[in-house]
Amino acid sequence: MKTIVLFGDSMLARFTKARIDELQRRCHGHTVLNCAAGGFTSNDGVVRAAIVAKMQPDVVVLSFGANDSAPDRLVELNVFDSNISSIVAAFSGAAIFGFLPPSVLEIDGIGPRGRTNRVLAEYRDVLRTAVPPSHAVDIDATLAPLILAGTAVHEDGLHLNDAAYALAIAALAERITAV
Repeated sequence: MKTIVLFGDSMLARFTKARIDELQRRCHGHTVLNCAAGGFTSNDGVVRAAIVAKMQPDVVVLSFGANDSAPDRLVELNVFDSNISSIVAAFSGAAIFGFLPPSVLEIDGIGPRGRTNRVLAEYRDVLRTAVPPSHAVDIDATLAPLILAGTAVHEDGLHLNDAAYALAIAALAERITAV
C-alpha cells in the first residue's frame, strides 16, 4: 500500500476526515496523511519538509502560494521559487503533485486579506513548473464547470466549498492513480 502525504496550506488542511476518506477510496486504498496547516507559507514548508520526508511517502501533494502571495504574509516570489525547489528536493523518490491554488473571489479587484488573482497567478505558475506537467492539478480548470453554471465555489472568498472540494478531490485522485 502506498502513502500519500498532503503538505502545505489550508487548501489541503481543509481535507477533513471525509475528504481524506474520499481521496483514499478514489486512490484505491492508499493511505493519506495530512501534514498541511492553515496559514502555512512556503517558509513553513521549507523548515518542515525534511522531517515530513522521513516518512518516505510515495506521493506528496503540495499546496503553497495562497498565503505566500498575501500582502500581510508576503514571501517574495524569488524566495517562494527557492522554497518550492527545496521542498521538492526534500522528497526525492516520491511522485510530487501540485494542488495549484485556486483564484480568489475579488471584490473591486481585491480578494481576502488583500490578495489579487494577478499576483496569485505568479505564485501558482511557480508551483506548476516545479512538478511534472501531468502532476499539476489546476483547480481553476477543475472548477470551471461549476463556475460556468453559476455555482459558487468559495466558502469565504478564498477557501473552497464542499462542491468545489468534491471536484478537486476527483481531479487529484485521477492524476495520482494515473501514475
